[in-house]
Amino acid sequence: MANRRARTYAVCAVKLDEDHTDAAEGTFDAALTNALVAIVAKEWDGEEKKGGRKGKTFTKPASELLELIRQKAHETPEVVKRVLDEPDVFLVRGSHAEERDLAVEEHPAAEASVAGTFSGSPAPKPYGTRVDVGTLLDALKVTQPVRHAREDKDETEGEPRALERRHVEALLALDAHPSLVALAMEQENRYENSAQQQDAREREQASQTLQRIGEEEADRRAAAAADLHSGPTPDDPGALELQECPVCWHEAFSPDGQDELCMQVGHGECLVCHYRRSPAIANALAREREWERGWARD
Repeated sequence: MANRRARTYAVCAVKLDEDHTDAAEGTFDAALTNALVAIVAKEWDGEEKKGGRKGKTFTKPASELLELIRQKAHETPEVVKRVLDEPDVFLVRGSHAEERDLAVEEHPAAEASVAGTFSGSPAPKPYGTRVDVGTLLDALKVTQPVRHAREDKDETEGEPRALERRHVEALLALDAHPSLVALAMEQENRYENSAQQQDAREREQASQTLQRIGEEEADRRAAAAADLHSGPTPDDPGALELQECPVCWHEAFSPDGQDELCMQVGHGECLVCHYRRSPAIANALAREREWERGWARD
């Protein structure tokens, strides 16, 4: 269940990080609720639920879970601390933190949002998980009227409110909690899936090109490939030679470079059918070869 919550949070949060402007209210609520349930269940097992009719239990809505975290700052200050100078922002220290009673002000990195997960440079490791209760509750004021087809009070005065980037950043910051830590993997999966889909389109287009030009023209292009490809030179001894194309099977694939593992899997273009292999696909093929090599050794 915990893994499913983290997975749901990550899938929705990554989508929102890419675009939070297009009917994103339901996606935001799903991400927030699953994240908060996972965090509360980890820190205060059982308090993520409440009783209902006929003895049934239900998970609390996001608004109640946020209020619970705010309340825990008074009840269990060793787990939840209020961030100085930010009246409605809290740090959930949790059981994963070292057993030291350190003041929040001694850890300025903790007060920095971890929303830069996808910025390309690693963010400082926070002291705890930043829960911006005020911003997240404000986000719910935006999402709830849309999700339940209620009239937003602001609609009578002008344009209805929409999710803002600050709402998404507050959502992304929750990933620092050990019950989640799922955004990086989801982003990598989406990137690789997108690359695989693009590669399938490239292969299909190259196959159509091969059928259109015919066997004679394909052979002519293959014979000329060696003269067109600039392989290893004194200035670039690490450049790859022509490789076999996985679409037309001619030794006419001209690499622009190779994979990150240096397994000599080239990325570039075939000089016969014009199949293009991206660096992402080259890296995926190299990882597969490395795995097969390790399996053979074992």
